[in-house]
Amino acid sequence: MRDGRSIVYVAKAVSPRPFASSVNVGTRLPAHATVLGRVLLEDLSLAELRALYPEAQLEVFSDSTPRTADALFAIVQRDRERGYVLQEGFFESSISTIAAPVRDRTGKVVAALGATIPAAHIDPEQLDAMVEKVRNTAGELSRLLDYRPSLHSAGKVVNLYRE
Repeated sequence: MRDGRSIVYVAKAVSPRPFASSVNVGTRLPAHATVLGRVLLEDLSLAELRALYPEAQLEVFSDSTPRTADALFAIVQRDRERGYVLQEGFFESSISTIAAPVRDRTGKVVAALGATIPAAHIDPEQLDAMVEKVRNTAGELSRLLDYRPSLHSAGKVVNLYRE
């Protein structure tokens, strides 16, 4: 979940395969520099993003970190259109992440669900299935929060009674 300029991990599930991760429940990371953070920033307008990040240059954590609020806005808008984020080595070079938004009944992004892979590159043969699992699971969480995709189109309520 997002808390201001940070993301906070509120739940974590670990695979039976060994994978050393320093991220635990309660860990805080910079939203602008993480895949989950990008998902959590999707609903912000450019003005809101500039207010959240008023400095001219954002703190850099990797070669992939956006340098300005405008660059971050462009990235999160592409992510929003795609419906998920897949990034290899975005925050840490040896870790790849797939993430999707969890929305509430208003259509607002209230959480992000992600799968972290302990590799700089994801096996292309497994990619589609992994993205589908993340998106489906985020969709199921959204449904539990009473989100109805048929009521929303790009964040706008749609008339379901068109003839």
